[in-house]
Amino acid sequence: MAAGLVATGVAGRPEEYFAADHIAAYKEDLGLPLDCSWAEYLTRVRAFAATENGVWGFKIHWRDVVSLAQALGFRADPGAVLETLFPTAVFVNIVRVDRRAQAISLFRAETTGEWFRSPGPPTTERPWGLYLGRPTPQRPAVDLAAVAPTREQITEMERSLGAEQAAWTDYFTTRRPEVLTVRYEELDENYPDEIARVLRFLGADPAHATGAPKPPLERQSDHVNEHWRRRIDDEERRYPVQ
Repeated sequence: MAAGLVATGVAGRPEEYFAADHIAAYKEDLGLPLDCSWAEYLTRVRAFAATENGVWGFKIHWRDVVSLAQALGFRADPGAVLETLFPTAVFVNIVRVDRRAQAISLFRAETTGEWFRSPGPPTTERPWGLYLGRPTPQRPAVDLAAVAPTREQITEMERSLGAEQAAWTDYFTTRRPEVLTVRYEELDENYPDEIARVLRFLGADPAHATGAPKPPLERQSDHVNEHWRRRIDDEERRYPVQ
């Protein structure tokens, strides 16, 4: 979704600027020293993340909201950091109905270190944003058969994902009601239509979604994910938790 919005040219450049694991790389991308202040970082992010129409955006997980809140002194109330830094923001909440599939994909990405897969090498131009334009680190191949997740691992990931979504739901319900929900499954099936729906929500011309191609990414979910899913589902049927 984020890269697709970048490609429209009218929805800002939403990326994970506040993800703890990526901040150092973004500072490098944006020409900032690693020890720059938060004020300097925020100023540079706002400038880069804005398109010519003045819209700017970012992608953030609730765990990164918590991390950002702790860094800026909002430990007791993580949501307050969003209201303080981004008081006029509206939100697009992407949810995946099939949480088990989401958990299995997350487990695989964390285990292999492969968060996205592109069919070709990156170019000097970055039409999809900074993140997808970075070289993919060369890592030794992982024997997926040897790292298959246990039922307990996937169940715990499902619980963690559910807790994050519950935190967002509570935040939107009680404090920031201007939110558009996009289901991952519908985005996958009707990509241009969902991008257009987001543009309408943002007050931009949905026609910009018409020629916006999908990011050049290969689907990572395959027969391995399906095998893991069948095994865990079968174990759950045979040995239900009492």
